[in-house]
Amino acid sequence: MLTDAEYRAELDYLIRYTEMSPVYFTPLWDAAETVAGQSASEAEVQEAALRLIGDMMDHGIKVGHMSPKDGEGVIPWGLSRSETLERIHSEMQAYEDPLEYVNICWFSAT
Repeated sequence: MLTDAEYRAELDYLIRYTEMSPVYFTPLWDAAETVAGQSASEAEVQEAALRLIGDMMDHGIKVGHMSPKDGEGVIPWGLSRSETLERIHSEMQAYEDPLEYVNICWFSAT
């Protein structure tokens, strides 16, 4: 398990990343695997991902779908924090392979 400072470093990285460009699910999943630890189960990594997403939202990061139009970026879902986390959790359960989580959502600071 990571220390608070190590967790914060992962979170800060994701926040900085979203400030530069929209971020798809894979970098978030990679950070969640680091947070959960090497021997973590998929359920524990999912829990770490939801914790990171919630903390990102607390820092103003938006969650939504990528616009099909060039230059529009992420279109926020417009859900509450808890509704967003519930939706992501539900959608994670629908996929057998975490590589498919890229279909769930994107993250953006703008």
